[in-house]
Amino acid sequence: MKTYTNSELCLIWLDSFIGLEYKHKIELYKYINGKTDLKSLIEKGEDYIKSRVGEKEFKTLLSSANPVYMDHVINGLNKRELVAVTLESIDYPESLKNTPCPPLVLYAKGNVKLLNEKCFSIVGSRKSLPLSIKIAEDFSERLIEGGFTLVTGIAEGVDSAVLRTAVQKGSKVISVIAGGIDNVYPKSNFELLSKVAEVGLLIAEYPPETVPMRFHFPVRNRIIAALSVGTLIVSGGRKSGTIYTAEYAMEYGRELFAIPYSVGIPSGVGCNELIKRGANLVDAPEDILEFFGIKTEKEKKLELNELEKEIVNALKGGEMHVEKLCQTLNKRVFEITPQLSILEMKKLVYRSGNVYGISRGDLEE
Repeated sequence: MKTYTNSELCLIWLDSFIGLEYKHKIELYKYINGKTDLKSLIEKGEDYIKSRVGEKEFKTLLSSANPVYMDHVINGLNKRELVAVTLESIDYPESLKNTPCPPLVLYAKGNVKLLNEKCFSIVGSRKSLPLSIKIAEDFSERLIEGGFTLVTGIAEGVDSAVLRTAVQKGSKVISVIAGGIDNVYPKSNFELLSKVAEVGLLIAEYPPETVPMRFHFPVRNRIIAALSVGTLIVSGGRKSGTIYTAEYAMEYGRELFAIPYSVGIPSGVGCNELIKRGANLVDAPEDILEFFGIKTEKEKKLELNELEKEIVNALKGGEMHVEKLCQTLNKRVFEITPQLSILEMKKLVYRSGNVYGISRGDLEE
């Protein structure tokens, strides 16, 4: 059970009042911090505090300025196995503290030490192509092997692919939640996030009981960008929430990377726009690892038998249903399905139902 300093308790106390605006919490913190007898201080500053937050909020603050309320807040965190990492805490990351409007408190579950490790964020659209999900998984696996702690959100699609990959490898990962940890959205990811807390870290900037609002999601993305030395945008439409993450990364001077897409793919329009604006075009994890000076052994060209080569060459034109592939190669299903399975294991092709596509673009003709 964590013991908090008076400054930390002051921030936790202020942050518990969801109705207070961020700027008012900061003002009150500067007014209160380091002083004793909280209730007396609020009473003496009645005119000043009312001028900032109004009479209703002043009365709420005054009635809550007591050990009983503070114990209630801390006990609530302890019961949930949450730790409050405040602006005054040793574990609060400098990368986030040095940005505009850093959260007063990060409500964390898991290994808080990850907040100060070498982090890299991978995000993408909820509505992504099967190939985009495969790309997210492959990049996640290689960047984990390269020593990065991955950072992402919680959404279905790319975010979930990143989290699943990290959990499967038992590796370090941070999931940043919009709203409070009691109200995970989407709820379908509750079990996945429980596993993330075991191997990595869950964080939210709002008290645990906070219900996520629409505006929480784009604002949350600033934390993802700030924690990371770089951000990879795997997919995203022109107005996708992932673009907010990219904008924050650029604003904070972080490195930005994006996967290129063919013309006419809605979930790739945002990536192409970012590349036009200067984002680093990447099509292999090694591009990112080498950018950060992490030495890697390039994947060797794999030797393929004749039928495997025919399959690969046929799929280079785009995704193909297995029946269409059989027609193209003049083969029966039972003749090519074993080869397709082998190519999947070699990570050369991916499958979505009965549709297959190429996973790597560096294959010999």
